Amino acid sequence: MQSRTKLLTLIAALSAANAAFRIVLAGGPYNVKPTAFLTIIAGIVAGPIPGLIVGWLSMTISDLALGAGYWTIETSAGMAVVGLLAGLLWHRSSSLGRIRMTIGGYLLTMLYDLFTAVVDALIYSYPWQASVAGLYVPFLTGSPTPYPFGFAHEITTAVLCLAIGPALVSRIRKVYHHTA
Repeated sequence: MQSRTKLLTLIAALSAANAAFRIVLAGGPYNVKPTAFLTIIAGIVAGPIPGLIVGWLSMTISDLALGAGYWTIETSAGMAVVGLLAGLLWHRSSSLGRIRMTIGGYLLTMLYDLFTAVVDALIYSYPWQASVAGLYVPFLTGSPTPYPFGFAHEITTAVLCLAIGPALVSRIRKVYHHTA
């Protein structure tokens, strides 16, 4: 049985790391941040509810520094769902393969991007299809930038899952579940 202190420490550490990374990397390439990756890690290691909390807090806290608005609710809710689903899918898994985690991380991040794109389209009253297309082929939608925000976000998460995902899960689980 895990202690409440360890659980709160893990939630606080991953939420703070996510918020700090979002703030520090705000000036860099858009959507090249480990937010979804660390939220997925939280869900896998601590379970669905802690994953949800890390996802929500990461976006809310960092938006307080970056500029909060209506989008804070949608991005926080979307990232919370990423943590929740990661926990539901993999928390009880004793071994999580690199490829499975990479594909799952990509798909969970894609779900987040699609959710936020559709919500934005509904709020601003423009076609959701254009919003979704803007994630991947922005030049077809008349966007002033050719940068594929959605694809960059999903690839960043997938690369992190592939490169260090299973090892990070294993190391955090050793510390988190250690009973000394």
